[in-house]
Amino acid sequence: MTTAYFIHLNGIVQGVGFRPYVYRLAHEMGIKGWVNNSSHGVYIHAEGSQVPVFYRRLLQEMPPLAKITHEEYREVALGNYADFAILQSREEGQADVLISPDIATCGDCLAELRDVQDLRYRYPFINCTNCGPRYTIIQDVPYDRAQTTMQSFPMCPVCAQEYADPLNRRFHAQPVACSQCGPAVQLLNAQGDFCAGLGIEQIARGEIIAIKGLGGFHLVCDGGNPTAVQRLRQRKERGAKPFALMARNLEVIRRYLKVSLKEEELLKSSAAPIVILERKKESGNVLPDELAPGLHTLGVMLPYTPLHALLFDGAFDFLVMTSGNLSGRPLIYTNEEAVRELKGIADYFLLHNRDIFHPCDDSVVQVIGDEAVLHRRARGYVPLPQKCPQDLKASILGVGGELKNAFCLGAKDRAFTSQYIGDMEGYENFQRFRQELASFQKVVQIVPEVVAYDAHPDFQTTQFALAGPWPQKIEVQHHHAHLVSVLGEHGITAPALGVICDGTGWGEDRRIWGFEFLQGNAEEYRRLAHLEYLPLPGGDAGAKHPLRIAYAYGKTLLSEQEWLVTERLWERLAAAERKILDQQLEKRLQIFETSSGGRLFDAVSALLGICTSVTYEGQAAIELESKAAQWSGKNSEDALEPRYLIEWAENGECLILKVKELYWGIIQDVLDGKEPGFIAYHFHDSLAHGIVRTVLELQIGEGPLVLTGGVFQNKLLTEKVLVLCKAFGIQVIRAKELPPGDGGLALGQILIGNERCS
Repeated sequence: MTTAYFIHLNGIVQGVGFRPYVYRLAHEMGIKGWVNNSSHGVYIHAEGSQVPVFYRRLLQEMPPLAKITHEEYREVALGNYADFAILQSREEGQADVLISPDIATCGDCLAELRDVQDLRYRYPFINCTNCGPRYTIIQDVPYDRAQTTMQSFPMCPVCAQEYADPLNRRFHAQPVACSQCGPAVQLLNAQGDFCAGLGIEQIARGEIIAIKGLGGFHLVCDGGNPTAVQRLRQRKERGAKPFALMARNLEVIRRYLKVSLKEEELLKSSAAPIVILERKKESGNVLPDELAPGLHTLGVMLPYTPLHALLFDGAFDFLVMTSGNLSGRPLIYTNEEAVRELKGIADYFLLHNRDIFHPCDDSVVQVIGDEAVLHRRARGYVPLPQKCPQDLKASILGVGGELKNAFCLGAKDRAFTSQYIGDMEGYENFQRFRQELASFQKVVQIVPEVVAYDAHPDFQTTQFALAGPWPQKIEVQHHHAHLVSVLGEHGITAPALGVICDGTGWGEDRRIWGFEFLQGNAEEYRRLAHLEYLPLPGGDAGAKHPLRIAYAYGKTLLSEQEWLVTERLWERLAAAERKILDQQLEKRLQIFETSSGGRLFDAVSALLGICTSVTYEGQAAIELESKAAQWSGKNSEDALEPRYLIEWAENGECLILKVKELYWGIIQDVLDGKEPGFIAYHFHDSLAHGIVRTVLELQIGEGPLVLTGGVFQNKLLTEKVLVLCKAFGIQVIRAKELPPGDGGLALGQILIGNERCS
């Protein structure tokens, strides 16, 4: 029997080949009717005896980039259509349709790129409905060519014909172009003279090139050339911060790095993030230590644009592909700024004339405990939304934190977290924050009525929120936001226990929190346990001097007799520096009390002589983990009992984790000449035992345990905690779509703000 149904699908259904997919499926199944785009998604009128099967197949066989967040299916009156057609798009008030992230070049386009008979042979901007730029080029919604930075490139007749053909892979692919009508590249030297080619010859001879990519500039050199790598490190004032790499293909990655099936999936995914992988022993012959000093891992990605693929016509297997910015400043994304600001770093500039509207850095992912954990969320993931556990009362802005900032806009049942913006300490980064906040509102169609901000009074984002025009301004404690962010991702509204371990958060007692056991949900929380308060000389700035932290911890934790035997550990501190620290500790001058987990890692790293001077955020802890992981990889020892003990003391209703025995045990092992890797490994193992034993001691309910905060980007520690939790039957949930660090903070701010707003 012939029936007619109206179908409404919303989500990522525009710009991903959905209408031609519907058109082809309808013709295959003999369905009559029509499909069109609207401001609220895709509308379909379907008639025929097979409509229920058609609807089921619609949802099961969608284009790879499509994502459905709303579906409606109801019977309507027959229209007696003679065929199936794609109708003109309809505008219906405020747009409510999702925009796709930028997508890595698909296999079909890569094949055409190498086909000498193809119109787009070696064209650096080849794309189709299944791949290419999306978010980085959109200026406003709906997603239409006139609303993107492609508006200045009128299509030639061939591209226009493909764009209009429902059976073509480029039907309504907004960035569609070819060498006759689309963007073009040009290579300049440092003097501004035009040069031939893409810079491949220059890279091969050790030069550094600034290359304009999908979301901004990269600084590029031969990853196998230690001289070029070191030159780039010095020119960029990079310190010891690791460089990201781009590899020719997956086979090359497998040859020199350890890759699991899950990691391969991430590398080959449409998001094409940087994936942190462990080196193989033989990689040192090809990948110099200068790429990531002090680390046993490298961040690697595959080519995700046609231009990247063409660069590998050179003889190199790996290219350094690091963000094109000045130290501590935002990603550069315009030709003019690149030529002006990167002069002196880059020897050549590979530019193109397709404007970037939303600068967007590469995303960074690591597999921890068999799950993908985002360290940085940007290209390939933004602007995908997170679903809120319940509808929000108002449209809300969460401004995020100070480090690794990303803000979030929420309305109804969806929240949109921005791409990684950076650290808000610098003026330029804060201006980028303001710029992206203004333009992001257009993309997600949310104008906030309420703002939620971090409790730290000195954060730039806090001051921005307090000075803003929003009628309601809601203060949110840092670690509470971390807890609720993860609960929100998992759709949980009931209270749960969370272990939140990070660097800095302003506490209710006006001290610096950072290793917290909180029980709560978006409505409220209780602090049940925390690391004991220890002195941080110089406050947040003191984190750059881990040996000073180690000294202050020792002075505080050890008895006079114990302290006397540690004298040689502090010879790396000048006598005058020790004297100043002694005076600070005695008179409590510029001494801030902190329960920070990050600072404990810093102190231990310095004690072991692994990292005594920090050149990038988190360096001491990252190098400590690397040393521990390398030792673990060479040794099978896995103690059932921790080597170093964490004890408890009660302070009212709060349990205090005392680390005197742990710290003294580590010092004794250092003095006894134990290997730094051995001590670092047992520190991680002992800390994991201490965390899980504290959870068991608290005996809180049957709900899941939340693990979050930047410290849980530490693969070794997190996996040890997960193993122990499994042994004790503790269910664990972690961040899944957002970073566990401060890049995921703003979602928690929104959900807490929603509970408190009127």
